[in-house]
Amino acid sequence: MKPKQKILESSFALFREKGFQATGIAEILDKAGAYKKTLYDHFKSKDDIGFEYLNYLSEQQRVVMLKVLAKANNMSDFIEKWVNFIVRNQRNTSRKDCPIALFSGEISHLSQFDAYRNKAVHHVLETVETCILNFSPNLRPELVKALSYELYMSYLGGLRLYALTKDRKVIERMKSQMIASAERVVKS
Repeated sequence: MKPKQKILESSFALFREKGFQATGIAEILDKAGAYKKTLYDHFKSKDDIGFEYLNYLSEQQRVVMLKVLAKANNMSDFIEKWVNFIVRNQRNTSRKDCPIALFSGEISHLSQFDAYRNKAVHHVLETVETCILNFSPNLRPELVKALSYELYMSYLGGLRLYALTKDRKVIERMKSQMIASAERVVKS
C-alpha cells in the first residue's frame, strides 16, 4: 500500500474510533508506520486529512445506498434494507451515530470545514434523491428534494436517539416514519 493511502486509512480508523480532536499526528504516523515528512509530502495539515475523511464518508454512504438500491424491490424495501445495513454496521463500532454527523458535530466550530461538510451532506442528499427517483421517476423535482431532506433528517435523528438510548424500538420507529414519509409524498 502506498504511504498516502496508509496515512489516510490509519487516520480514518483513528477519527472513527477516537474522534478528530483526540487524534494526534504522532498517533496517525505510528499507526501508518510513516514518517512526519511523508505525511507532509501529501497533506499540509491534519485538517487536510479531515477534508479527505468527509469526502470518504459521503462516498461510503453513496456506495452503501446504491448497493442497497440494487437489491430493493420498492422504496419501503429500500428504506428497510438501508436502515438494517447501517444498524448492523454500527454494532462493530463504539461510536454509534451517522459517521458524517458525528464528525461534523466534532468540527462544527472549525470554519475551515464548512464547505467540505456542506459538500458531504449534499452528496448524500443527492444520492437519496437518486434512490427516490429509481422508484418514482415521475415525481416532481421539488417533491424529490423535499423527501430526500425528510428521509435524511429522520435517519440522522433516529440514529442519534438510538445512540443515546440503545433502544432498538427507536430504529423501528425511524424506519416506520421514513416509510410513511415516502408513501405520503409518492401518493401526492
